[in-house]
Amino acid sequence: MTPPDAHVPDPVILEKTATRRMVWVDVARVIACILIIANHMAFYSAELYRWIWAEFLAARTPFFLLAAGYFVGRGAFGPLDGSLFLWKRSWFLFRPYLVWGLAAAVLIGWSTLHEYYASYQPMYAWLKGEPGSGFWPALAAFGRALGIAGHPVDAPMWFLRDIIIYTAVAPLLHRLGNYLLWVGIIMLSLNYFALDLADHDYPIANSLGFFLLGMYISRYSLPFLTESVRRYAVPFLLATLALTWWLVGHREQHNSMLIALGMLGLMSLAILFTEWFPRAAKWVAGLAPACFFIFGTHYIVIILLRESGWITWRGEAWDVLWLCLVPVIFALLAGLFFCMKRFAPRLVPLLGAYGK
Repeated sequence: MTPPDAHVPDPVILEKTATRRMVWVDVARVIACILIIANHMAFYSAELYRWIWAEFLAARTPFFLLAAGYFVGRGAFGPLDGSLFLWKRSWFLFRPYLVWGLAAAVLIGWSTLHEYYASYQPMYAWLKGEPGSGFWPALAAFGRALGIAGHPVDAPMWFLRDIIIYTAVAPLLHRLGNYLLWVGIIMLSLNYFALDLADHDYPIANSLGFFLLGMYISRYSLPFLTESVRRYAVPFLLATLALTWWLVGHREQHNSMLIALGMLGLMSLAILFTEWFPRAAKWVAGLAPACFFIFGTHYIVIILLRESGWITWRGEAWDVLWLCLVPVIFALLAGLFFCMKRFAPRLVPLLGAYGK
């Protein structure tokens, strides 16, 4: 039974943004997108990387999994009753996933700076005709590059692969009913082991757990959930920031409960920002349609940037440059998306998973 819509503070209202979601949801998407870029840009500073990987910021991809589960559960992409699969939505997401996976394989998979370079090397060895290289190892490496039993060559796309799979089988997951919560909690409790053993080579337990949790809470309206988080937003945010500070020196701590708290902190930040700065929030929310395009392209840009060799700064100097490069990369890619949206709109669904 869905509870009645709770009263939501006036600035936090359900408006028709570009994505037809509440403003704060799109603000959270943009914040999470920037954090993802920041994580992949933190390669020249061990101390900076420790900060970026603290649980508050590690909540970036789980937020997208939770949101995907919620909107799928609300029937935003098709009815869940009376069908087995959501093929249309899954295909819509799979096309740009495939495009950027192939683009990354061509542009950066060969780079020794890529974290998973060794995984794809048999494919490039076979293409070069190197002695001892074989077709079947090359084919397996190609599959790994696209996220089949391996980490996608376009590194941040692992969670999109998971979302595509979970969305496709969402009608089957929907049949769990109230057990969605219990199964989700069990999956989240396996997070530590799943991360250690799989490293995103396969859809892992915690990604399924957050998606199932999103499907479970889809029985509640978005205004109701917004007010529920808003009521405790300041304590959530303060607790998460304090926990982040502590985790910087205690990186052995890693579990789904910490990430869940970080996700509540991220949502609280977006809600408070929307309430306190409504005009700025609407402007930020207007950038949300570009997020998928930025997911698909930013890692390619970062690897090519590293391959160029022009970045020679280290230590504190790199930290300053990092602070500048993260928003610059986001702004340039967002600008490219909106130019494409205006001048080549037919490419937007294929490259940015936006529109129809």
